[in-house]
Amino acid sequence: MKRLLLPVSILLASGAHLAHADLSANGNANASAQNTQQGQPTLNLYVDRKTNQVFTEPGTNRVKLGTFEPVTEEVKRSSKAQPSTSTASKAEVTNKGLVVSSENGDFTMNIGGRIHADSTTHINDDLLKRSNGNPAEAVSGTELRRARLALRGKFNRDFSYNIEADWGGNSVSLKDVLVAYDATPNLEITVGNQKHSVSMEVEESSNDIMFNERSLLSALTLPHFDRAMGINVKTMGQDWSLKGGVYGDAVSASGNGADEGGGFGARGTFAPINAPGQLLHLGASFGLRKANDNNSLSNGKTPRLRYETSNMSDLYLSDTGSIPGFEEIQLTGLELAAMHGRFSAQAELGQADIQRDGGSDLRFNAHYLQLGWTLTGEARNYKGSEGEFKMLKPRNNFDPSQNHWGAWELALRLDELDLKDDDIQGGGQQRVSLNLNWYLNPNLRILFGYSRAYDVESGPLIQNNGSEADNVDVVAFRAQMAL
Repeated sequence: MKRLLLPVSILLASGAHLAHADLSANGNANASAQNTQQGQPTLNLYVDRKTNQVFTEPGTNRVKLGTFEPVTEEVKRSSKAQPSTSTASKAEVTNKGLVVSSENGDFTMNIGGRIHADSTTHINDDLLKRSNGNPAEAVSGTELRRARLALRGKFNRDFSYNIEADWGGNSVSLKDVLVAYDATPNLEITVGNQKHSVSMEVEESSNDIMFNERSLLSALTLPHFDRAMGINVKTMGQDWSLKGGVYGDAVSASGNGADEGGGFGARGTFAPINAPGQLLHLGASFGLRKANDNNSLSNGKTPRLRYETSNMSDLYLSDTGSIPGFEEIQLTGLELAAMHGRFSAQAELGQADIQRDGGSDLRFNAHYLQLGWTLTGEARNYKGSEGEFKMLKPRNNFDPSQNHWGAWELALRLDELDLKDDDIQGGGQQRVSLNLNWYLNPNLRILFGYSRAYDVESGPLIQNNGSEADNVDVVAFRAQMAL
């Protein structure tokens, strides 16, 4: 009898219309197969024991299956109301790139990326190296600063992934390569190559910061506290976040004959005021990074602190050089940010303490204050669960036919760096930066930047007349596309 169930199931699944069609076709041959129950025609079905074929007439070796009724209109309507069990996926192009998702949304794939095309020009950069008197001049010109392709998405509802490669600077490197698990709505665990949990400025994406280059504070934070392989745990709410992790070496490290170094980072943020256009942000972070047995840090970097005037300039007005006896660096940071409508402010103070073997410990510090003013009236976007600003979104996208010109933003930053302590004289400097940023739409913006380094002292470079390398100007331009 099990063999009889297959044709029966197939016939039943074909629906009432097939049954009604068979009834019409065989009605004259077997009138007894038709009955009337409550005004609805019925159909008697028989199955052949040897061939398993289904018939509408009785016969030799045929067993009656039963009498069947067509589906009523009421049942049809009820069937249509049931949720679909289709597994079809959908694909669409949005301002996040190409997005493919399953019908129930448990599986998604997003292909996006970013392009940052830069041009920089230096003024008053005809300098000399203090150590040997050789000429030192900044490299000015154009470059593809970042050219990243990102594959992001989620699977099995609670897991997400991000794989991002960068072709900028005529080389290939890996950035975020990670898998995250949303254990609860307020708890996330991330494993892979990712940023250390330190500093608001480090955590903010290069797509979102208001200036062409990060502040002088990044001389303390990068590259020692940038991306590395590790595990990070974050708990958060709408107005707060607390995250921390342990990290090994960067995913792109090639190895240098010694066990890799390691470290950890932790950062907490709280926004007692967090409403559209209104913000008060408080934050603090702490990071530690140990050198390996070859006295190198993450990704084989030599233990040193320095700041380059632009990404391609190869000009360092402040540079400690290789720090002998380096064992570990500890970074402590404090954050403060506020926003009122179109006005915003952000500040950080960082201190790096370096422990050495065979030498005195060192202490360096840096800080910045930046102010933003949106000329077209929009407020910046802030994400409380991350404790960071996101890119400004124009109220009206660029469309000359509608007399819409996007959003315009004016930003001012003052920052200072001190890399002088004991036998390490890496120099100090102050800098002022001014940016005019044009946001054409949520995916495209253009940055016009100017900065001047001043009060430079005890650095590795001097002017031709022997005085300090003061008043070095940088004019920068960037066209940015991000999905």
